[in-house]
Amino acid sequence: MKKIIVAVLAFGFGIANAQEVENDSIKSMGSISIDSLQQSINEHQMKFDALNEQLSPMQEQVDRMTKLKISGYMQVQFEMYNYQDVPVVTPASGTTPAKTTYYQLKPNSSETNIPLSTNPVDINNSFNIRRARIKFTYQPLEGVIFVLQPNFSFSAVTLKDAYVQLNDPWINSFQLWIGQFNRPDYEVEFSSRDRILMERTRMSGILYPQERDLGAKISMNLATQYEIPLKIDLAAFNGNFGEGPIANQVTDVDSEKDFVLRTTYSLQFPKQGLGIDFGASGYYGKNTVFAAGTYSDVNNKPFTAAVGDKLKKQWFGAEIQVFSDLLGGIAFKSEFNKGVISGTAGAAIVNNNPSFNFSGERDFTGYYVTVEKNFGTKFQGGVRYDSWDPNNKLSGNEVTVAPDLKVHTWGFAVHYFFTTNTKIGLGYTLPINETSSTVGGIYNKDITNNTATLRFQASF
Repeated sequence: MKKIIVAVLAFGFGIANAQEVENDSIKSMGSISIDSLQQSINEHQMKFDALNEQLSPMQEQVDRMTKLKISGYMQVQFEMYNYQDVPVVTPASGTTPAKTTYYQLKPNSSETNIPLSTNPVDINNSFNIRRARIKFTYQPLEGVIFVLQPNFSFSAVTLKDAYVQLNDPWINSFQLWIGQFNRPDYEVEFSSRDRILMERTRMSGILYPQERDLGAKISMNLATQYEIPLKIDLAAFNGNFGEGPIANQVTDVDSEKDFVLRTTYSLQFPKQGLGIDFGASGYYGKNTVFAAGTYSDVNNKPFTAAVGDKLKKQWFGAEIQVFSDLLGGIAFKSEFNKGVISGTAGAAIVNNNPSFNFSGERDFTGYYVTVEKNFGTKFQGGVRYDSWDPNNKLSGNEVTVAPDLKVHTWGFAVHYFFTTNTKIGLGYTLPINETSSTVGGIYNKDITNNTATLRFQASF
């Protein structure tokens, strides 16, 4: 009986509710039937499905674009030169009376390399584009990164970076780099767009021509996973990038490989506003002789080298960087390298190092000390002293050839940040070479070879 009563009440409630729905539907839709409404909904659903199908490829494109990062910078500068005149005797030998003509030491040429580069007409200033680079970083998958960075100049586009970076997904401490990238070294790896002094030191330019090389690197960083601020880089390179004609730099010119090991450790003192990074490095490689002739060893003794002979190229280094938030921020940076460098003179030689350009082996010492300071949020300044002694065995008048002369270089710079990404810098470079009456000529005194640079930099 109770079931019958409940059924009757439910039937009655259903009729009443259905009447309310029907009345409301009629009131709101007027003459539109439920079937036509369902048809309209279906049509809109089809349109949405079609639109979604059209948007899917676009969404994929957007997803891909979010994996691509583009950055870059341009440095345009005006340089003013204070270079001296160099006497050049013509003809060097012959039957006609010799004539001495004074040519200007060519701007940006080394004062100790041979042959000396000169200008027939004095150049006191010039505009030039120092760097114009765009960096593409693409991460298609977690832990996989592709980097490509071309550099644009007036007549050519050169490739600065092109490498693949794989990050280990297990303990997040190892990276594998393969391709063309910077050699492991603090000054080399420090980006030129963030550097305060206008150019890298003479030591870095000679030891690491063009900074980069082709090879592979394994990097271990224990800071992220284990909070141990220790980093170790081990790399193997062809060893001839930046040397000789460009066509010979795309692959190895011999089967020898250069190996680099660098380790750094960081100390942080937050309460004192102090951070100290220090490290050590070792470079081991060999230079193959491609031009037979007379060379000289580290003791300045001549020897005959044949094609295929191997020359030493190895050194050890130490580095330290101290950062303090004192008075708005100040940094002290220094590197020291000592070892044996070798090479063959002659721009046409396959593996000629243009900054060394000497036939033989030399026991060298190089170092620099830099002090950098922030002045508020708009100004930065820096002073650097760098020293390059290509031959520790000889000094002063004992030096018989110009490439063995020591060079000390003072560098000064100040920057004004016009915006966060735009700055104007003024720098001055003052090289001072060792003198030797044995070498004679212009090397009896310090060669005037100073450059002032006004640089405009924009980055994104």
